Amino acid sequence: MKKNYIILGTDFELDLSNIFDELSSIDFSRGIDEQIMILDEDLLQLSLTSGYVVDVGWYPAFERDGNFVINRITNGCWDTPEYQNKAGWNKNDLINKIREAIG
Repeated sequence: MKKNYIILGTDFELDLSNIFDELSSIDFSRGIDEQIMILDEDLLQLSLTSGYVVDVGWYPAFERDGNFVINRITNGCWDTPEYQNKAGWNKNDLINKIREAIG
């Protein structure tokens, strides 16, 4: 059964079995340098009941010159994501790429 979840201040209607969300604690109105200590590899994980996982992290962790990496993992194959994309320090771009990964 789908429920509404607010991620990065945006409504997502999802059918989840589990959610981990540290991504929403990021304040994009502040610069990267002010947020660097929370820019980790484990920021968002959505485990959908359909069997795949959407995972978002900052790579390399705690580095100013990193990017958000968005993966869709199917059948537990973390080494070969079904979908992978990157986003810089742009909240709207990141939201759009998360939506793409969800499908």
